[in-house]
Amino acid sequence: MFDAAFLRNDLAPTFRQMNSSALGCARGGVGVVPCALVYVETDSTGSPNCKSTDPFCYVEQAITLNRSMKAVGLPGLTVATNVADDVTRYLEKVDADARPYVLQLAPSKLTLPRNTRFYGAHFKLDMMEQLGAMLHEGELLMVLDTDMLALRTVNEELLQRCQTTGVGAFDISDQEFSAYGDGRVIDDLETVAGGHLQNPRWFGGEVLLASAGFVRELVPCAHACFERYRRVINELNHNGDEAYISAALNLLSDEGHQIIDLGANRVVGRHWSGNTHRDLRWFKDVRCCICPDASACWNVRRVVPYSARPMCGGVWL
Repeated sequence: MFDAAFLRNDLAPTFRQMNSSALGCARGGVGVVPCALVYVETDSTGSPNCKSTDPFCYVEQAITLNRSMKAVGLPGLTVATNVADDVTRYLEKVDADARPYVLQLAPSKLTLPRNTRFYGAHFKLDMMEQLGAMLHEGELLMVLDTDMLALRTVNEELLQRCQTTGVGAFDISDQEFSAYGDGRVIDDLETVAGGHLQNPRWFGGEVLLASAGFVRELVPCAHACFERYRRVINELNHNGDEAYISAALNLLSDEGHQIIDLGANRVVGRHWSGNTHRDLRWFKDVRCCICPDASACWNVRRVVPYSARPMCGGVWL
């Protein structure tokens, strides 16, 4: 088990956004603590989506994400990793202003075969548990994938709604159901959840907003789902954190938790080259907080070299 008191007292000031005005929030508004997992692995299957042989390629993505966040006035990114000393040394080559904060993850309680697809992504639950324990009242943990770009800040009213309900998640059921078949996706969700779900939904891992109270409820539920997931891992269509986190979110929803859909609210969107289910016109609304073409955003273009931009995944905010 990790020492939550140690994390809260000794490490929290290094990454917490102390001035809410940088978020475009009024005094007393909701603060966000952005974080992303960078699990460095050299002896596992890793991610099928990553063609790079460089174990620090996700650190490069985190640098780009951090630059884009600062460009739009969001707090700096915290990178949670299993090799903090190595990541810190790697970041020494980067300008100080562009460096994400680095947090060493405590040893994981999750066990699974190292040849599992998306092996490192499974430990996002550890990051959520450990950083969730550090949140203060009025703060939301913003869990992000590294292969994203921030294009504008988050609407304060939406943050308030997420704070009230405890959670905002990215519902991508329409994409998952159309790509893999609703029957198969729902069957996988209910298998991992351990029973019938009232309204099965699949949530993408690109972004999650969660209060400390919601994280405390989500973590044990997700751990139980993970154990079921691990037993049937070879029978599932999807391997990775989305399977058991989605199952846990569904279970909490069935218990009465309202989940704000961050996709419907245009906080986040994704368009994969291999999945054209969503028409690109969806991204063009002037109220939209996302853009499918990061090069069209002056703020991001100004601070993020084209060669350093993510090659897959979503762009958001």
